Amino acid sequence: MIVYPAIDLRDGKCVRLTKGDFATTKVYNDNPISMLEEFAKFGATWLHMVDLDGAKQGKIAQGALIKSLVASSDLKVQVGGGIRTIEDIELLFGYGVSRVVLGSICVSNKDLVKQWLDTYGPEKIVLALDCHLNEDGTPMVTTHGWQEKSTVTVWDLLNYYATAKYVLCTDISVDGTLEGPSMDLYQELQECFPHIKLIASGGVGSLNDLIKLKELNVYGAVVGKAIYEGKIPLEKIEFA
Repeated sequence: MIVYPAIDLRDGKCVRLTKGDFATTKVYNDNPISMLEEFAKFGATWLHMVDLDGAKQGKIAQGALIKSLVASSDLKVQVGGGIRTIEDIELLFGYGVSRVVLGSICVSNKDLVKQWLDTYGPEKIVLALDCHLNEDGTPMVTTHGWQEKSTVTVWDLLNYYATAKYVLCTDISVDGTLEGPSMDLYQELQECFPHIKLIASGGVGSLNDLIKLKELNVYGAVVGKAIYEGKIPLEKIEFA
């Protein structure tokens, strides 16, 4: 299992939110480059980066910073947050980003996303199917920086994007809580869609959580707040 340390960027700083609520923004580091250096020092090979300002605005908002961060590190980087156009994708690939992470547009323009999967190949695209669970446990996709709920399920989209390879799934209700990931959701995803490389995100608060995800045989796990809050020391993480 690949562990992806996360950097969420807002106003040029490393921050974390709780349950996607921008009002809960907490700044952890105003020098993102130093965080990349720390991650690399302890053996990370990948980085998960989110342009939170971009997610809210629906377009890349911190392009210059993303470009400088990617250029400053040997880490492979996947970037998400407000990517809606082919120009955004080309810009990020031009910066040296390894994969782009598509969220809201997976719901709003499915034909276009399918076209991008064909154009760039599934190795270059991550589908971010972030969701909230209905009372019956059905995962409903949330869009626009997690601010809007859709009527589309995670299952609907995975059936539609049959050629997708990498899928990032966050249960928003546990994101930033450190209370543990949604194991039942990920187990169901693994069983129903064994061909995808599932990247779990949200709720990881301990090394034991990472062990449980590894036992589920998920492809990857994103860890953010648990690192910044000192719940999981970097030297204890097996990054790959």
